[in-house]
Order: sequence, then C-alpha cells, then structure tokens
Amino acid sequence: MTTPRKNELSLKAASVCRRLACLPLMCLLLPACAGPATGTEGLPDGASSGALPAPVAVRKPTRIMSMMLCNDVLLLMMVPRDRIASITYLAHDAVEALLPGADTGVAINHGTAEEILLQKPDLILAGTDSAPMARKLAKAVGARVVEVGAANSFADIRRVVRQVGQAVGEPGQAHALLAEMDRKLAWLASHQPARPLRVVAWSGSQAVPGKGTLTNEIIAASGADNIAARLPDSRYGSFGLEELLAARPDAILQGETRWSGPSLQDAQSMHPLIERYWRGRRIGYPDAAYACGLPQSADAAIALRNLYRELPAGRPRW
Repeated sequence: MTTPRKNELSLKAASVCRRLACLPLMCLLLPACAGPATGTEGLPDGASSGALPAPVAVRKPTRIMSMMLCNDVLLLMMVPRDRIASITYLAHDAVEALLPGADTGVAINHGTAEEILLQKPDLILAGTDSAPMARKLAKAVGARVVEVGAANSFADIRRVVRQVGQAVGEPGQAHALLAEMDRKLAWLASHQPARPLRVVAWSGSQAVPGKGTLTNEIIAASGADNIAARLPDSRYGSFGLEELLAARPDAILQGETRWSGPSLQDAQSMHPLIERYWRGRRIGYPDAAYACGLPQSADAAIALRNLYRELPAGRPRW
C-alpha cells in the first residue's frame, strides 16, 4: 500500500525530471532572448568573436590601362594579356630586356585623354604625374584610378608590388614575385664579400645618386659601399672630377641608356684621368632599369656582384 508521503515524493521527483529535461532547450533559447553576447556586436550572422567572416569574391578588372613605364612591367608580370587594355609606348625596350615577348599583341597608349575615352578601361594604373588627368576622365568611362608612387628602395618595391597586385586582383602573384625577390636578397646578404668595394655611380656629370635612391639600394644589396651615400646632400649629390679623384673609388659605375644587364666598359673613353686610373674598372649599368623599382632589382644587384669578381685584383694604382 502506497503511503501519502511516498506519493508526495514521487510527484516532486517527476516535476524535477520534467524541469531538467527542459534545460537543453532553455540553453539554446536563452542566448537569443538575451541579445548579442559581449564582444560579438557587429559580426555577421553565423560568425563569432573567434571566427573570421567568409572571404568576399573580388571582381577582377578586365580592361586595365597603364600610364607609367614601371607599371607596364608589373602589369605584364601579373595579368594575362587579354585583361590589358594598353601599356605605354615606352614599355617595349624594358619588356624585351626583362620579359621578352610579354607585350606581343598588347595595345599601347601615349597617355592622352583621347586614348582613355577610346579604350574605355575599367582600371587605370597611373603615376604621380598622370593621376590628376586620369581622374578627370575616369568618371566618363567608369574607371577606377590607382596612383602608384615611385619605388626608391626595396621596402618601396614591396609596397608598390602589393598595391598593384591588390588593384588588379592578383595578390597571389604579387606575393610570389616578392618572395622570389626576397630569396635573392637573402642570398646576397648571406654571402657578403670579405672586403666591400668602394664604388660610385658617376657618368661625368655633377649629380651622383646617394642616399634615398634606388641605385644606392642596389649597390648596397650587391655588397659594395656607395661613397656618394656619405655626402650630406639627400638623394642626388654633387660630385665633380676633382672629388672623384680625391675619393679614389675601387670602381666607377656608369649609367647607359639601355635596359640590358651591366658590363665592363673599356672601349669608350672619357676624361684621360678616368682612363688612366680606372681602366678595366668601369662598369656600365642600364640607367633606365635602375629608375624602376621592380622585383628584378634584386637581379641587378646579383649582376653587379658577379661583375665585381671580374675587376682587376687589388686597388687602383695611384
């Protein structure tokens, strides 16, 4: 026979069990009733403070117009030709030296307003000088304008390559180009010469590239000491023949109007004193190639390093 006391305990136990069975459902409903949890405000549905939102697909531009020589080369390295509206008319020599055949079939432009209207690009890669004019016409053709600054150091090259890669929708290509450049720079840094050569980029004029120039960065990466970098002037300093003779560099780098690699120069005569003291110690380098900060700037440093080995042993005889 069941006593009243036992019935009362059974009813209480059943009530407790029913309440416990509801707990999982309550655990699911309570956060929704309580509103967003602290630290998750503003996150998209389904995201939490510890999760990243799903990547958004980026539409790649399909008619890219470059209005600067340095941008031409970067564009051809990152984007297939069928997505390029045009590059500048100045690009061919540089492309032939660095990327033979890459500009075949690609239209050219002369940086005119009419060409922007006719070619109807959806992205314009402009330089500092061409950006204002490009912006004025961009709205007429529905184009976006990206102003790409000059690169005067390897840090600048990294910034510019990433900027262009992002703009054209090819950040992966930009990363690969920079990884290869940094691999070469790391090799140069780990194979420094026992005695750095003292050099200067001097072509007979008063101006020599010093601190803050791409030429100085390439010389430094090659393992040599640019004596013009010690001048008080920033970037381009004044360096006459008398100062050159007083400084007595181990070798002279002479800029030439070409894009091909550096070479030892013996045939072309300059001042008789240059010929006398630096015969076999004059290195001709492609001036135009040193004007554009590109991933290939690391190759320019390697080419200089290799040429240093061909210089006569010891220091010049005075």
